[in-house]
Amino acid sequence: MTVAIAPLTAEHIPLAVQRYDRWFARARRPPSQRAWLADGPVRGEELLGKLQAAPGLEACRALDADGQLIAHLAAIPLDLAPDNASALRSHPHSALVPHGGHSLPSGRESEVLRAMYARVSERLVAERRLVHYVDVPAGDTATAPWADLGFGRELVHGLMAVRARGRQPRGVGGLGIRRAGPSDLPQVGRMAAESSRGQRGPGMFQPQPEAGLAALRLRYADALADPRCGAWIASRRGEEIGMVLLVPAAPGPVVPDTCVELMEAFVEPAARGEGISRVLLATALAWAYDNGHRYMSARWHSASPLAAGHWPRIGFRPVAYRLSRTLDSRIGGPPGTF
Repeated sequence: MTVAIAPLTAEHIPLAVQRYDRWFARARRPPSQRAWLADGPVRGEELLGKLQAAPGLEACRALDADGQLIAHLAAIPLDLAPDNASALRSHPHSALVPHGGHSLPSGRESEVLRAMYARVSERLVAERRLVHYVDVPAGDTATAPWADLGFGRELVHGLMAVRARGRQPRGVGGLGIRRAGPSDLPQVGRMAAESSRGQRGPGMFQPQPEAGLAALRLRYADALADPRCGAWIASRRGEEIGMVLLVPAAPGPVVPDTCVELMEAFVEPAARGEGISRVLLATALAWAYDNGHRYMSARWHSASPLAAGHWPRIGFRPVAYRLSRTLDSRIGGPPGTF
């Protein structure tokens, strides 16, 4: 069946919200997660409302044979300055389909997405936005149609339930843990930058511009002064060798209201493998529980030799992915030429 594609405008948002809520409720979690993560609001109205106001939005809708909206796709442009810490995780001239940015009809996911992506990506490529991202819930229902277009998993968004103190990890000899405050910004910033700089290596090969790393060193000044946030530094024999930093998580379709986000975690390479990360995380989890948080979220690169194995072993379960597609940089000129 041929899919008709038309622009998505303000008048179509209410129906797009209904379609999104229905699709997301079906795709949000694989069966293995339904026993531990309670259903929360899908937030389609909130998400599409924000998208509608985004500058430079490129959006379309798919119509069935009766002219009824059955799906939508919306991408926002990303333009990041070199000294923006966000440029450490995203290409500075790219496009993102965020949560709320697409819905698909059951049984025709790949066919409909293919038609919509062809329309939306045309302008993106014309603007030389050759790196495309999409946020999707974990599970084949959401990821398979994008994989058919050449998108691959890049970032993992995981959640872990925060419970009352149970069995604590074994202590590490000579290790001290202290709460960090505003005066610790140089130490926290240095370790955050070192963690990010490590993403330059195999197998991530993520560009980490020095201007972005410099911005990262100062990024957490407000968090260290905010009692709603928590940060701890591990030291041994007077040397600071690790840290962890938590901030309140913004609620979303895969983030419960009572969630705190693990923004940074670092252990000096020479001290890894001793259990320092587990001690730091246990300290952070105890604080999170005492402050009313019942979930903790974290994000990591799926290609990271360290993080991709470590965080799932700690107890984080994937609830969402950021998929990406990078088009050949030789694209240009008339269609079909390089």
